Parts: sequence; C-alpha cells; structure tokens
Amino acid sequence: MADDDDLMDLDFTVPGAFDTPPEEPAAPEIALEPVPPPPPPAAVRAPMPAALREAATLYAAGQELDAMRRLESAIKAGEDLGDAAVRAWGCLFELLQVLGRRPAFDALALAFARRFEKSPPAWSASVEDANTAMETAGGRAHVSLSGELSAAVGEVLKQTMKLAATSNLVRMDVAKLTDADNNGATLLMRALAALKKAKKELVFGSPEHLAGILAAKLVPGDRSNEAMWLLLLELYQQAFRQDAFEEAAVNYAITFEVSPPSWEALPERHEEPPPTLSPPPRAEGFTLHDQVLGAGVADFAPLEAVMAGREEFDVDARMLVRIDAASAKALHEVLARLHAAGKSVRITGLSTLVAAYLETLDFDSVAVLRARAI
Repeated sequence: MADDDDLMDLDFTVPGAFDTPPEEPAAPEIALEPVPPPPPPAAVRAPMPAALREAATLYAAGQELDAMRRLESAIKAGEDLGDAAVRAWGCLFELLQVLGRRPAFDALALAFARRFEKSPPAWSASVEDANTAMETAGGRAHVSLSGELSAAVGEVLKQTMKLAATSNLVRMDVAKLTDADNNGATLLMRALAALKKAKKELVFGSPEHLAGILAAKLVPGDRSNEAMWLLLLELYQQAFRQDAFEEAAVNYAITFEVSPPSWEALPERHEEPPPTLSPPPRAEGFTLHDQVLGAGVADFAPLEAVMAGREEFDVDARMLVRIDAASAKALHEVLARLHAAGKSVRITGLSTLVAAYLETLDFDSVAVLRARAI
C-alpha cells in the first residue's frame, strides 16, 4: 500500500492534467556549412648541420681548402648530418672538383655508393680549369693556377701583366696547384717583382697550400732551387706565418751563404675574397654566372627591370660558381623588394654548395631556390 499512497500523492485531478499540450512551433532549421579542415602545419625545415653551414660560408669567402677539410672531418668523424647527409656529401664532391682533386673524388664516389646505395656524381672534365687570368670589375685581376707550377705558367703570367696595367689589385689563387719546380717558381717570382715595382697590390689565395708543396721539396744545404726558397718565404709572408718565415730564412741563408731575408709586416687582411665579377644581364633576361663577388645592389638592377612587367621569373644559376657575402646581401635586398611587391623569383640550377650558402642567409624566404640533383 505504500506504493499506492505514493501514487495518491500525485494530484492527477488538476484540470487539464491529461490534456494534450499545444504543439510548440518548430525551431527554424539552420543550414550548417561544412567547416573547412584546418590548413596543414607549415613544414618546418630541419636546422642545417653545422658542418654544412660552416663549409658553405667558408667557400663563399674563397676558402675552398678549409671548406673541404671541414666536410671531410665531419664525414670521417661521423658527425650527425641528419637529413642533410646527402647534401653534405654533394658539397664535398663539388669542392673536390673545384680543387681538381680527382683521386679523392673517385675514392669518395665509392664510399658514397656504398653508403647511400645510389650512383655518385660523375667527375666533369670540363670543369678542370687550366691556368687562367681574367679581367674583372672593380679594378682587379684574378689569376688561377692549377696543376704543376712549371715553365708552362709563363703564358698566363704574361696575361697577368697586361691585366695588371689597368688593375689596382691582383689576386692569385694557388689552391689547385699539385706540384712545383724551380722554373715555375722563377717565373712567378719575376712576376711578383714586376707587380711590386709597379706598386700593384698582390693577394695570394691559399698561400699555405703552395708553401706546403715547396717546403716538402726543399732541403737545407742543397744549393739548388733558390727561386723555390724565395717563393716559400714570400708565401709565408702572405700567410702571416712569421715563425715559419724566420726558420726558412735561416735555412736559406745557411744554404746559400747570404744574409737572411727580413720579415716585412704586411697589413692584416680578413681573407679578402676573389675579385669582383658583376652579373651582367642577358638580352632576354638575367642570369647569375661565374663568380659574383663584391657586387652591389646596382649590379642587380637589371633583375628588377626584367620583373617590371611580369609576376614571376626564373633566374638561371647553372653557371654560378660562387657568390660572396657582400653580393648575396645586395641580391637579398633586391629579392626582398620584389617579394614584398608580390612577385615570385625562382633561382634555378644552383650548385649544392651555393644553394646551402643562400639558405644560411634566409634566401628561401624571398625566393624559391632550386638546386641541381646530386
């Protein structure tokens, strides 16, 4: 009965308690538009390994040997190169090619094939430069010596003297030399004497490399190869190695029974880059080629002119060998202006090494970089 009493507590006799309640108006239908999926998160580029970043920067500054050694050390020591391992190896291939080191290139190719199970880059005979002397912008001349420093350098040194007549600075790169004899040293010392007499500034690129070749061939007490001794002393001066200079000067004096040469303090240089080579435009567009060094914003004005009537443009960089910090800064400034104006520039055909350097300078925020396949 307790249940009945509970039920009786509910007053069902209230008027209208059992009447059907009036229908409430239906709520208006709301059209639901499909919600677009959230955009995928922006791809986050992994930080460039220190070895690759440092090597690319050294190369841009004209320090090919140091760049090569940095990457060789990283690969041999097993540094963590992450996803950039193939790129780092590709940069080392390019450096060995630039320096003309075919045996090391071939050995690296075998190791690359075993490590990555893919075909390595091929040696390009067309890239093997002979001795060259070229006229450049900015009142400079650029001389590159390769192979053996022998009597064969006579022709390029003649060209150097002609270029020096209208140049205020001559840079002589010797990183590609693999050997030297007294005939070559004699010709080079004569050229250096003529440049000094004409009050032309001379800068050696990688002087310690050639100094090492000469030092290994010279024997104190052997009264031969005097020009090689004198060239060695000149190179130590250029490399600011006073201790090595003093030791070699004493050995030279004892060997030839003459007073030892004196150390001459040279103005300190901060690894001056090779000469200025501005990027001339082509009739139908704009290219980057050879060595773009010491260029300013004005040198890239033709690119802005090309972009005046278009929204996108490809800059052909297949023949670009190097771009230095000053030139890269100027180019970045121009590309940033174009990017802000809504224009798209793609730099195509970049070498692995140059592409890596441009990435370190945040170029991919103002242009699309396309490197050659490794």
